[in-house]
Amino acid sequence: MSLSEFFREFYRLKFGQTFAREARKLEEVFLFLVLSDYFGIPNPYKLLFLEIYPELLEEFHRWHLRMGLKSSPLEWIRCC
Repeated sequence: MSLSEFFREFYRLKFGQTFAREARKLEEVFLFLVLSDYFGIPNPYKLLFLEIYPELLEEFHRWHLRMGLKSSPLEWIRCC
């Protein structure tokens, strides 16, 4: 194992979980912003997000499973 591989692995072990947790939080905030209109919060960019809704269904499915919900909390999204 070279020195650069050692430091790469050390960095991954030390900070990798922290970065992954922060990335997950940012993904959840983005998902909330995209779907905020359906939670009762007006979203002026609703029409711009229409084209990415199909790609977010899988992400929404992973989110509600991570939150401990066995099925979708939104009645208009049936992902399970």
